[in-house]
Amino acid sequence: MRSSLMRAAKPFVLKLFLSNKYTYAQVIRRADGNVLAAASTIEKDLRKDLPSTSDKPASALVGKLLAERAQQAGISAVHWERKYGQKYHGKVKELLASMQEAGLPLN
Repeated sequence: MRSSLMRAAKPFVLKLFLSNKYTYAQVIRRADGNVLAAASTIEKDLRKDLPSTSDKPASALVGKLLAERAQQAGISAVHWERKYGQKYHGKVKELLASMQEAGLPLN
């Protein structure tokens, strides 16, 4: 078999959704689809400290909060697969960078 087919499956997956108004992020266990950690700018506690819920600093805060919650759930690393045509800049880059700085690396 080819080596690309024999890669080990990543147990935890990062799912992102960015609307024009909010940023959502979840860490999902691939085996059963359960959400183990989640954070978004729609949360009341997070919104009260932000001037805007749709900018880069808000996405960075979501990444930091998600990393903290994932570490509390015992997750050491997550896998993020970029969608076809998705750019790695702006809110996505801020979220992933702050998540990695908070101690949750991508694998």
